[in-house]
Amino acid sequence: MNKYYIVVLLTLAMLLTPPLLTLAEELPKPPKESREELYHDMFLSLLSSEIDKPILEYYSKLINEPSVVYTYMIDVISAERVYGYRSFRFYVTLEVHPVVGPHISVGKDRLKFDISAGKAELIEFKHLETHQLPEHWQHILLNQ
Repeated sequence: MNKYYIVVLLTLAMLLTPPLLTLAEELPKPPKESREELYHDMFLSLLSSEIDKPILEYYSKLINEPSVVYTYMIDVISAERVYGYRSFRFYVTLEVHPVVGPHISVGKDRLKFDISAGKAELIEFKHLETHQLPEHWQHILLNQ
């Protein structure tokens, strides 16, 4: 009988305990219509041309349609000041979800940028996933 109560208590404890955050978890989204969301969106808009370059280069070897990364399909994974408080050089890691056509996902990629006064330099590109295209979009694959 005591074993039964212990099992029930442990099960309840596991179910009611909130999950722990991990280091790989993306930064929280800013509150809707807040100043933080405005700055977040401006920042991603400014970076969009630098994001598009490696994405277009990578996916042009796989498909014959240009891939697009919409700013709302970019997640900021991490952002840090390189030289500490009030320095103006940053490392920013983004996860992007490129699409073709009517928002058909082609993959997931991680990009790390070195951002300083007036420039953003890609320092790391990592392709994370390739997504299967629907049957009616198979014709854009280059190596069929």
